[in-house]
Amino acid sequence: MNNSFRLAVIRGIPVEIHFSWLLIFFLFSLTLAQGYFPTVAANQTSTVYWTAGVITTLVLFASVLLHEFGHSLVAIREGIPIRKITLFIFGGVAQMEAEPTNPVTELKVTAAGPLTSLMIALIFGTAYYLALAPGLIISESIFFVARLNLIMAVFNLIPAFPLDGGRIFRSIVWLFGKNMLKATRIAVGLGTVLSFLAMGLGFVMIFVQGDLWGLWLIFLGWMINQAGQSSYSQLVFKETFSGMKVEELMSTNLATVSPDDTLEELAECFLHYKYGAFPVVYGSTTHGLVSLQNMKQAPREKWPETRVSRVLTPLKEVLVLKPGSDAAEVMMKMAAQNAGRALVMQNGELVGLLSRTDMMRFMQMHMVLREE
Repeated sequence: MNNSFRLAVIRGIPVEIHFSWLLIFFLFSLTLAQGYFPTVAANQTSTVYWTAGVITTLVLFASVLLHEFGHSLVAIREGIPIRKITLFIFGGVAQMEAEPTNPVTELKVTAAGPLTSLMIALIFGTAYYLALAPGLIISESIFFVARLNLIMAVFNLIPAFPLDGGRIFRSIVWLFGKNMLKATRIAVGLGTVLSFLAMGLGFVMIFVQGDLWGLWLIFLGWMINQAGQSSYSQLVFKETFSGMKVEELMSTNLATVSPDDTLEELAECFLHYKYGAFPVVYGSTTHGLVSLQNMKQAPREKWPETRVSRVLTPLKEVLVLKPGSDAAEVMMKMAAQNAGRALVMQNGELVGLLSRTDMMRFMQMHMVLREE
């Protein structure tokens, strides 16, 4: 995630805090200090309430961190390195270097998180009942942490991918079906159904019962659906381009234009070849790339006298790749830079062109042929 700062390195794993966490930290502390604690533990000063609110919130996020360490330590034991753990507005995430290679490993790694939360809930719940001091602010703080960890464990066990429950469900389907991609598609489908049910219930709560808490159900349902679809797309992408190089996907039979061509001549090229852009080459020198968008820089009546060199995107501003570059990394880079195409060059010479459209078309063909 972007916009994060490193808090510490624990057991060799960098722990980062996303800036959005600061917002939820403040809101939780505010809610506890001015809403929850004054209700369950009366006759305390504002300072006491705020102190308890801040400390309780810190303990809650320590619980979230332990949840993610539950995933991470089991993953490391199974041979999967952990890049980092990031705490953010919706909780936390442990970023693994690679996906589990078999369903049993995924089941172990995924189940470790909710089990950790259940263990924390059990420890704090036991401490609360052993103390037998309801109404004391420290007791209510312990009870709140126990209850939130129990809720976190139960919520994460909902079989909606990519929640832990959805990943556990996927691992079971994967175990019996022997196909990770198909198992993911089934798990995402179940998650989509559950997310729409949650959003539907949210609308009922708002418009039938007048309960604004339904907004949270709508929001959570939408987030789960979006996260599931995104996770499936990323998996398809990785499966498709795993181990492939740019030279296996690039177009080599290129039509090029000269920097001395007029925009009138360039327009004819666009109509004839029906490409979205052309490399601009003179002799063995590549000057850049020219697209339909570049042509808009000159008025239509000026096209007969305006040269391509006046409107092209210069080479230094074009994404340039090497033939041996990893296709998956390149696709991510093109998406990050919103680049529709890139020039492929070797030793200063143009050897091909790679477009995002071509890569998506290849991915679609790969999916159809793989299913067949």
